[in-house]
Amino acid sequence: MTLVQLNLPDTLPPAPPGVARFIVEAQSRIDSFIESRLPWFAKRFLLVHAAEIGPCRSEAVHRLNGPATFGHVLCVYPYRQELNEAGFWPPLGLEFIAAVVQRHAGSLDVVDLRMEPGRTRDFLRPETDLICFSVNWDRDREFLEEEIRSVPAGILTILGGRHATECPERWLTEFANVDAVVRGDGEEAMDEICRGLPMEQIPGLSFRRDGVVHHNPNRSLGQTQNDLYPDRRLRRGAYVVKIKGVSTALKVDSIATSRGCPFQCTFCSFNRNPLGEKRRWTARSAESVVDELGQMDAKLVGFTDDLFTHDMDRVERICDLIVARGIRKQYIVNARLEIARRPDVLRKMERAGFLMLLLGIESAQDKTLRSMRKGFDVARIREYCNVLRNSRMILHGYFILGCIGESVEDMLAIGPFARELGLDTIGLSCLRHSPYSGLDDLVAGSPGYHISGSGKVYSDHCSSEDMRRVRRQIHREFYTAAGIARIARKGLQVGAASLLPGIVPYLPKIAVRWMMYTWHKSRNRAKKRRAGHPAMAHNAGEKPVG
Repeated sequence: MTLVQLNLPDTLPPAPPGVARFIVEAQSRIDSFIESRLPWFAKRFLLVHAAEIGPCRSEAVHRLNGPATFGHVLCVYPYRQELNEAGFWPPLGLEFIAAVVQRHAGSLDVVDLRMEPGRTRDFLRPETDLICFSVNWDRDREFLEEEIRSVPAGILTILGGRHATECPERWLTEFANVDAVVRGDGEEAMDEICRGLPMEQIPGLSFRRDGVVHHNPNRSLGQTQNDLYPDRRLRRGAYVVKIKGVSTALKVDSIATSRGCPFQCTFCSFNRNPLGEKRRWTARSAESVVDELGQMDAKLVGFTDDLFTHDMDRVERICDLIVARGIRKQYIVNARLEIARRPDVLRKMERAGFLMLLLGIESAQDKTLRSMRKGFDVARIREYCNVLRNSRMILHGYFILGCIGESVEDMLAIGPFARELGLDTIGLSCLRHSPYSGLDDLVAGSPGYHISGSGKVYSDHCSSEDMRRVRRQIHREFYTAAGIARIARKGLQVGAASLLPGIVPYLPKIAVRWMMYTWHKSRNRAKKRRAGHPAMAHNAGEKPVG
């Protein structure tokens, strides 16, 4: 590292060769002394106080020149609560960053505050000199901001993640201890920071210098790397399935084998990066994927890919390798209906242990599918599902409530349509706006539709309570005793019985929690109705954006 640099003024004539050689040797001796002789706390003192006389605190902490070596690094997932009931999966994006930074750190801790009773400050060490926060969601906001502000001055603090990317200016102006924000994919940028590149040369980086926030040009979206995936030995505990707050003994894990999606659905922002740039689909090799699967000890693995099944030849190769290596696990993947064109690969997926296909169907109405640019209509959905329903894999269909132009009757058609298709489970979500999703123009051109401050799309003719009633009615009509029995039968056919020992002992406790949850929810709903709560009658409580 170079903390003390010998510079001659530009106005002096060139130094004689002997003097120039002396300067180079002196610089080298100073660097060698600092690197090999000074204890960590002395280096830390120089790093922090170099900022007071240099042009930029961040660049001083950044070591100015040469490879950076950090004493102790904290990678923190700064949330207590997650988005929904499935908030028990590992923070995979943060673990990718840890895999990069680990190469440049004396020691490193990955801290998931959902799993820890302590706070960020409880994991600081005297030698901690870098903290990376994964800021993905605008949830648990007070807790999130407290964690970031708790980092002492003098520790290089970097934010990344989708939510940080959407508003880097705010994090750098309102949080004095935040040195930089990595926008978009963070692996390459963090590697360059650790290798000592000057901050102004790192694409996709926002940073502060002399009180002024600078935003470097965006980083181009690169190819998914085959040799980069999380080191699961860094986890401080196992991740297990949680149902209504009850932790089971069923270990879960997740894997990212591709990024991006080639399709153009208008409601979706995940086929773009957080900057609104279209992300082309890139994937790791089948060999790389199966190598990582072989390192996991969890029995249930979720693929985080937006579209795992885009390249069915690659899927086939992954299945062949899983079977050849004798890896026995159960897998959940996102897929499109077009996989029905390859029934040969579907059979291989069943043999390899694929348990559930998550299918984005979204609507039972052709007019909605056209406006969404889904790429298929109701007739094609039926055609594909006639093939898929013969699979032993569990079919889960995603549908969206409140789509523009749909009446309550249109939404209630989802239940019968899903049963007709042979789906085993369904997921109902409300239409929501997110940056770069493309819904802005669609809503603006649809009288009576609005976007609330939370991003929810609502209408004058369908209140929040109407939407809740529609959801409950669809669930009541869809889930029957026969349907649940079919799910159990298909699960046993694809080997899901191996998952039961991790869940069955906890079923009584889960049942009690479920009944308590249902009772409390029903009571609260009744109280709101008696009190004439505006959300129970109309969307008067919604505040449109702008």
